Amino acid sequence: MKTVVKQIAFALVLLITASLFVSLGLWQWSRAGQLQELKRELDAISQIAPVSLNEIHQPQIPLDGAIVNRRVEVSGRYLMGFRARGQSGGEYEVALLEVSNSRSPGAILVAREILGESDLALPRGEVELVARILPAQQEDFDPNARLTEQSDDLVRISSALLEGQVQIPLYDGYLLLQSEKSDGVASQLRVIPDQLARPTVPGYYWQHIAYVVIWFLMAVVTLYLPFYQRRRTKLLSSGGEDREGGRYERN
Repeated sequence: MKTVVKQIAFALVLLITASLFVSLGLWQWSRAGQLQELKRELDAISQIAPVSLNEIHQPQIPLDGAIVNRRVEVSGRYLMGFRARGQSGGEYEVALLEVSNSRSPGAILVAREILGESDLALPRGEVELVARILPAQQEDFDPNARLTEQSDDLVRISSALLEGQVQIPLYDGYLLLQSEKSDGVASQLRVIPDQLARPTVPGYYWQHIAYVVIWFLMAVVTLYLPFYQRRRTKLLSSGGEDREGGRYERN
């Protein structure tokens, strides 16, 4: 009776363990699907024709994930300029744009161009922009940067750094400039290469698929182990009997 109970308990442990591995594999499969679906959604969003920034976003409101990567049209005037060092494309000029024709006063950061040796030189007067809206950067690209009267360096492109520094309400996120007109004339800029915000699902598609294979293999190995152990025991016992028989015959 005890032997039967032990066997049943052992079988249950094996089934639970294998089920756990299978569920982990299915979870990774779901994550891979989510990643692919999110990438498709972001690609589709990025191709939508530009809309007015004022129609989809307002100052002092968290950036909605549904509008991340959208292309927008916006007009206004630049209030001040900053430097964002250590970015993927080099040193960026970032400007604070006071948005015109908004429901309420507001300003948004614009990653405007890749800087060379020249100083910041922002257009005066009204400008018209086409840009891609991106979430504020969370990582410090230039940890040594400081915003002071003598320095206009940003550690990252984020309006949160300007809270308390300016009196005008700020938009969450920032704009990655694609084109700019000043007095109806296109600006000659070293435009920052276009880019999309990365999906929030961690990892890469093939990384998730690899985990799917690993977890399913673990489930198969778990279920196969009892049969392997039984076969091994049978082979060892039969081998021992053969050796004993052989010694008996020789004696």
